[in-house]
Amino acid sequence: MKKLLICFFLVLFITNSIYAISLIDTLTCKKVHLKLVNRIILVNRFTGEVKYILSTTGKWVLLVGALKNQYQAMYDVQRGIKQKR
Repeated sequence: MKKLLICFFLVLFITNSIYAISLIDTLTCKKVHLKLVNRIILVNRFTGEVKYILSTTGKWVLLVGALKNQYQAMYDVQRGIKQKR
């Protein structure tokens, strides 16, 4: 029984579904509301890296390339404004 549970949890940690974020990202990321574009993103708690964006259909979409850089810049600006207060 223990081996079965261990295997199940290992599969959960390793796999990443197309329509959902992985369990590891769920535990290490926080939801942040970007006020500039009125969107919700997932940001890694430890590195501050923007990883996912919530699409209009309600699914999490992995950010890559130029779009990731744009959302990262918006998050950094918003975080900088909050720290000055």
